[in-house]
Amino acid sequence: MNAIYLALTVAILFVNSAGLAQLFQRWFGDRHIARIVGIFAICTPLFFIEHMVGLGKLGWLWPITTLAAAALLRSKLLDLSFWKAELPFIIPFVWALAWRFAYPDIDAATEHLTDLYFVSNYAAGDTLPPPDLWLPGFKFNIYYSFLPYCAALLGRWLGVGAGMAMNLSDVFIFGLLGSLAWSVASRFVANRWFKIIIVVAVIAGGTGLSPVLPKLFPGNPVAQMWGNTRFAGMFDQDIQTEFGQHLFPKLTPETAPVPGFEPRDLPLETLSYYLYLGDFHPPLGSFALVFLTLALFARLERREDEARLDERPLIFAIGASTVLPLALNVWVLPVQGLLVLGWLLYRWRGKHALQWPWLIAGGASVMVLIYPYFSEYVPNVLSTPIVLTDALDRTPLRQGLGYWWPVLWLFVLTIAQGPKQRLAWWSAWFVALIWLLAEFVTIDDPMGGRYQRFNTVLKWWSWLYPVAMLWLLSLNLMSRQLWVRCMALVPALAVSLYLIPQAYHWKSTPRIHAGRLQGDGWLRDDEGNRAILNWLRGSPRGLVLEGFDRGSYSPQTGFALHANQPSVLGWPDHINLWRNNPSFVGQRADALRALYQGQLPDAREWLKTQNVRYMVWSSFDIARAPQALPQLQTQLAPDYVWIPLYGTLPGQYGIFKRVN
Repeated sequence: MNAIYLALTVAILFVNSAGLAQLFQRWFGDRHIARIVGIFAICTPLFFIEHMVGLGKLGWLWPITTLAAAALLRSKLLDLSFWKAELPFIIPFVWALAWRFAYPDIDAATEHLTDLYFVSNYAAGDTLPPPDLWLPGFKFNIYYSFLPYCAALLGRWLGVGAGMAMNLSDVFIFGLLGSLAWSVASRFVANRWFKIIIVVAVIAGGTGLSPVLPKLFPGNPVAQMWGNTRFAGMFDQDIQTEFGQHLFPKLTPETAPVPGFEPRDLPLETLSYYLYLGDFHPPLGSFALVFLTLALFARLERREDEARLDERPLIFAIGASTVLPLALNVWVLPVQGLLVLGWLLYRWRGKHALQWPWLIAGGASVMVLIYPYFSEYVPNVLSTPIVLTDALDRTPLRQGLGYWWPVLWLFVLTIAQGPKQRLAWWSAWFVALIWLLAEFVTIDDPMGGRYQRFNTVLKWWSWLYPVAMLWLLSLNLMSRQLWVRCMALVPALAVSLYLIPQAYHWKSTPRIHAGRLQGDGWLRDDEGNRAILNWLRGSPRGLVLEGFDRGSYSPQTGFALHANQPSVLGWPDHINLWRNNPSFVGQRADALRALYQGQLPDAREWLKTQNVRYMVWSSFDIARAPQALPQLQTQLAPDYVWIPLYGTLPGQYGIFKRVN
């Protein structure tokens, strides 16, 4: 039954997206560009409207939009050429769906629960900014809002929960990314196999470390998957093989530049890594945005055999793409802005019409539509000055080359062809500029020490890498010179070797919750936890309290989020980072820890002052403090009644429910 339900859901999603592409194709020519422009054209105005009035549940809409999409497509659904044109979207969509189908859990591993929290905040359709599900009494008006809003909008439209919406949105974004990569490659490259190689390298490929990962971490699929992106300052310090230690010597107290120096954690997260990880982070949205921008640039590069096209809608969309990072992922605003500025300089120097009114209109339109969000968000912005990178924080040469040699290879290959290839020449120097910017400039956020550059390189390197690979590969594989095409294939095939660790991971890692796209399979494994989750799902809305061991990356709030209930407190470490360390968060966390140990004085009164309606006692709490349940039953009576849901004392699971 679950497979049938999922197949129908995917079919509805595809028909609607294809209808949207058909509707907007008349202005953009390319259906892959049209699809994502149509999505932004729907989501951005709704984001504006819902800051004025929340629209609530929208499940009644999908039958109407599906019928409208089917009417737009008409006989195309039976036309083989239509399905061939959709393959660049369908194949990466199915690829991503296979990953999410196999590994759908939204759990305490990495930041799955944080992502679910972001999406869940928007799932009810409240007026924006919505109530904060991790901090009662506060609004959810912190950064990174637009992508989770779009995911929740998808869930509200389909009538599915936040977990299902998050996993489906992840899959859908990869369909968009693959189709946009194909769109870019197709404007420059005629050979079908070359286009496939480009898309595979960008969507499923890794970094320059891909060819040596099996030699660095033999027999360890997890290290091979993580080592691709979290290498410098992390996995490079755990290499055990003689080959790996010779290639990347471990930092020791003797080789440290200063006493007490820690290797700098410098991550470069590729698209394939995000798919493996299952995190639904805002960079996924900024990848889609920059791929759209590149596709628009490519579309505006005229072919001799092509009729003159109306540039105005494309220029308008480019203007919009410059401003949208303010709501989507503000970290990439500088690099996205420099990308558009560099393209404008290239066009101006080439004496192309710039269509300034349409460019400005696109940016101004988006600015107006996100202004309500911006006005709520700006007062909560943390101070993050821009500073020059200290010499100690610079990228180690070997690790830097390990990541970046494919891009460096393409840069040298492009420059070697000379400035007569204007677009390639300008593009190569732009890539160099952004890389140097990320190397010598740091956004000085509250993190420091080994994490001083963490967020800067995480956001800028991860943005630049797929941009450079997609764009420079396409420009070099269009060359008429055989040696250039052959040389360009080297980095493309090298990064594609990351498919080997992916296959190894797939083969060696159990898929125990396959198909459970709601993401709650990890909770439902335990019969008692499943009973608690089902009970909360069927109960009136109220604040849920859950115990925890750590300030983050804990199962805490898993029950509440998967049951669509608000929590008394989310992950304290994350809340402190987002809210500038308010003292009451630490005090609440300390009280919560003491409560679950049975050591909080006036526990019943504390729960009442926090307006707790449900207190969870699950397998996680039994493992932490098995002796505490009888004490809590005594401390919390008579205001909280114990509802046993599984097992017998002292190993009983259940809920404390407030009765007055």
